[in-house]
Amino acid sequence: MKAYAAFSPTDIRMIDLPIPEPDDYEVLVKHEGCVFCNTTDRMIVDELFATPAYPVVFGHESFGKVVKVGSKVRKYRLGDRVICSNAIVKGFDGTYYSSWGAFAEYGIAGDLDAYLADGNPLDAANNYRRRYAANSVIPSHLPPEKACLAFPLAETASAALQVGPVAGKHVAVLGTGIAGYSLTYFTHLYGAASVSTLGRRASRLETAAKLGADHTFLSMRDMCAFAETIGGFDVIFEASGNYAILAEGLPCLKENGIFASYAVPHQPYSFNLLRCPKSFRWQRVDPRVPDALDRVAALLDRDQIPVDALLTHVWDFDELPRAFEQVRAGKVIKGLVRIG
Repeated sequence: MKAYAAFSPTDIRMIDLPIPEPDDYEVLVKHEGCVFCNTTDRMIVDELFATPAYPVVFGHESFGKVVKVGSKVRKYRLGDRVICSNAIVKGFDGTYYSSWGAFAEYGIAGDLDAYLADGNPLDAANNYRRRYAANSVIPSHLPPEKACLAFPLAETASAALQVGPVAGKHVAVLGTGIAGYSLTYFTHLYGAASVSTLGRRASRLETAAKLGADHTFLSMRDMCAFAETIGGFDVIFEASGNYAILAEGLPCLKENGIFASYAVPHQPYSFNLLRCPKSFRWQRVDPRVPDALDRVAALLDRDQIPVDALLTHVWDFDELPRAFEQVRAGKVIKGLVRIG
């Protein structure tokens, strides 16, 4: 099968891999497509994030149809559409490392519940099976342009839920990438009294307004000035990956507010306690896809998510190296690579 591997940050090539064979607790998935995770995929290729060495087969936000089912699988059936399958399920095949490796024609998904229910261990030899927890079924009737967004939007929808109810609260979102856009959308959908979005480009903020932002700002100074008029934000989501944002944003938070960090900063956070509320909570929100996947799929099915504002690029499989350069240049909100 065809797949893509990074041999260095500037050397991404199409390679040939054997089609993986599912074991008793696994299914073989023929990939329909995979979308770029603008942060994680770039960090894997450019910085060897979560992988020890090159060459690495990358991509994890995949979706595709089950074409072969292991004898002990209970969760999946032939024809199911499954997310997040892995071309090199154990992470290394002797030549290639794999950080999910979903930019490939086929991948493996697994049934973790069945594996554990049968009394099997998650010891060192089987630790890779923990990855099965990311595999889930999504509706097979969704067109690819919607299906590809189910996983990444479920990540941010679940993050918005982790801080507790936002209904009636003043929320700020720092960042206008896919995470910032979707946090803007979901906090608005969940009934926030107001949503304020901070970005660096006016055109991006215009899109944020279409997604539910009541107020948009190009500078933290202006956002903090607005925060004074409402007594501070109840919740601030950091979705930019800029480590300095924490220090700049905390003065905008009201007493007992929540600063929720979604993005992964490239440097450690630091801040001056004298400029902070006397009492506040810093919370790292991690994606919990199963918590929101069904809800997001239903919203996509009912055309309640503005797909056109989020999915800005679609490429064929042989265009992946050029597509990655566009992602790296910051030209892409979310981009789909069609595979099958």
